[in-house]
Amino acid sequence: MKKTNKNTRMGMALGMCFGVSIGTAIGSTFDNMAMGTSLGMCIGMAIGLALGSLKDKEVNKQVEEEGYTIKDIKKDEEKEEYIITIVNRLEEESIVIVPKGQMEEENFQIDDAVFLNDDGLIEQAYDKDDE
Repeated sequence: MKKTNKNTRMGMALGMCFGVSIGTAIGSTFDNMAMGTSLGMCIGMAIGLALGSLKDKEVNKQVEEEGYTIKDIKKDEEKEEYIITIVNRLEEESIVIVPKGQMEEENFQIDDAVFLNDDGLIEQAYDKDDE
């Protein structure tokens, strides 16, 4: 079964950004910018890696157990949102409302593998670039 790692990659990138920022502040306090920035980046990347991989484990577990895929997409012109029908491995259907902005960002298509996030909204299980 295909596994996702998009949250791990995103977590590492964000962790490095925040780590460099915090490391720069710490480095300027101790008058050693190079060490503070380097240390901050490494620590931030490690924290981002850990948090991202935890999220990826949750996503992979849901994809493996539920296996949601998009069955149908309908556009509601009046409300500027999309009505997406997803189906799991047991052929149970669910309806999810997706705002126009998320639809444009995620570029959902029929038969895409998706997962339900903590808010009950769908997200792509895999990066489009990885397919």
